[in-house]
This record gives sequence, structure tokens and C-alpha cells, in this order.
Amino acid sequence: MLNINWEYILTNLVYRRISVPIAEKMSKKNISPNFITILAFIIGLLSAVALFYSSLLSALLILVSQILDCVDGDLARISGKISAKGAYLDRLFDRFVDFALIFAITAYSGLWIEGFFALFTSLMVPTTRLMAEKEGLECKLGIAGRDTRTLIIMLGILFHDFNGIAIALYLILALGFLTMLQRIVHTLKNLR
Repeated sequence: MLNINWEYILTNLVYRRISVPIAEKMSKKNISPNFITILAFIIGLLSAVALFYSSLLSALLILVSQILDCVDGDLARISGKISAKGAYLDRLFDRFVDFALIFAITAYSGLWIEGFFALFTSLMVPTTRLMAEKEGLECKLGIAGRDTRTLIIMLGILFHDFNGIAIALYLILALGFLTMLQRIVHTLKNLR
């Protein structure tokens, strides 16, 4: 059986190839990783707003935000500026951007019920992981990690003329629900 780690598939295959060289250059200029975290956050929020003006611009801004979201961590590691504050801000701002993107595609499509459940599962996927990790378990199971959800949103936006956003909401809802269940079962099975 094919064993793929879906949690960071785009990060490992695409984003890091771009983010590491950028972080290496930034480390020589004494740029703060937290500054990059805030910049990625702002661009992520702008990508949600941009959807109402240009689907191509929105998808491009999501891509830039995702790459910068990798740059901050790479920069912190390269420059030796890893901090609990930076890790906290990064995870927190990721959830804000996730919310903004799903809210934007929900408002754009008018599929409020689907959007509500897509948002719920999208926020519960990292929550189930966090709760497992609080109990000392690693829980990076399932296909609907942030990389996958963000790719689905980008493709949904790009193909909005072909019901792409509706398909994206249904995929996020279904895959998020499956991933959430998989993580809950895994955690309960492995807790003493």
C-alpha cells in the first residue's frame, strides 16, 4: 500500500524548494522570523479579500502566503531564532487565515451550510492533532492537513467557473471529517 505523509506534502515538494533559499538570503539581512509570520498572515487575509476582485490574484496571494509561512520557520532555524512566541504566532495566524479563506469562498458561493461544516472540519483537524500531542502522542494522520486544504481552496478558486468552489467546500468537509475521525480513533486507541 502507498504510504504518503499528506500532512506537509506541498510544503516538502514545492514550498520548501522556494522558502529555504529565500530564508538563507534573509538571514544575512537580520530580518525577524516573526516579521515574516505577520507578513504571511496579512497576505493570507488579503488573498481572502482578493477573491471578490480576481480569482487569479487570490490564488496567487494564497501561494505567496503559504511560501512565506514556510520562510518564517526556515529563517528561524537558519538564524537560530526559534522561539515559543514565534511558533505560537505561526500556528495562531494559520488558523485565522484558514478561517478567512473558507469564509471568503463560502460568502462568494453562498453555500453557507456547506461552508459552516467545511470550516468546522477544517478547524477540528488541527485541534484533534493538538489534543493528541498534549497527551504525548504524535498525530499527523490523514489526507486533510493544511497543505491539502489550502491546495483544494486554491484550485476551487481558480476553477470557480466550473463549480470549483462548491467542489472545494465539499472536499474540505468530507476529507476534513475523515481526517478528524481518523485522528480521534488513533488517539483513543493509543491512550492508556
